[in-house]
Amino acid sequence: MSLKQPKTILIVDDHAMFAETLGQYLRTVFVNDEVKVVTSAERARQEASMRPIDVVLLDLEMADCTGLTLLADFSTLPRPPASIIVSMHMGPLWIERALKAGARGYVAKDSSPKEIVMAIEQALQGKKYLSRSVAQAFAENAVRAPANGKEIHRALSNRELEIFLQIAQGKSLKAISLDLNLSAKTVSVHKHNIWKKTGIDSGARIARYCVENGLLASDHSFAIAC
Repeated sequence: MSLKQPKTILIVDDHAMFAETLGQYLRTVFVNDEVKVVTSAERARQEASMRPIDVVLLDLEMADCTGLTLLADFSTLPRPPASIIVSMHMGPLWIERALKAGARGYVAKDSSPKEIVMAIEQALQGKKYLSRSVAQAFAENAVRAPANGKEIHRALSNRELEIFLQIAQGKSLKAISLDLNLSAKTVSVHKHNIWKKTGIDSGARIARYCVENGLLASDHSFAIAC
């Protein structure tokens, strides 16, 4: 029987404790494979540029980038990895956009480690995987029309949504341009387009809207109060 080629699994999550704990567990399961952990989008890009990555487990909301942007970045690689979103965001917007951006799977962050293993195994076989809670949330919400037409963030592109969330976190345009490696002029243009599409004309109102619509992780809720 031929030996299986070792695989490389990359965990990308800026919650270091979660990422390291998950990494330790996966190393006990995929004993013949390499499991790498990084806590920023920049480090993820560096790892992916140095060698092929077979599977990447990716958080959607990080300090320096969204998972949607990283999905787009990975798709341009000569050998794109099978990407699995591991997130606390269960809204249909995130699930839809992640799958459209090329995610092979979507797993709730509070899923059991065994379910994450199942998602990885499915991805390595070229199959898609939605955890049970994600599939349920998607089925319950994806076909519903936005209540009173208020989900205006759906009109935003992935890049605009990324900047929208950064503004909601109270970041300045300069900080956003540095985080996303964009020129200040480009960020300013995106900000203008966001306000044109949504009609929301201040950072405070964007922050409130994001909280009310569950677009931010809970650990950002206090930071944006200012």
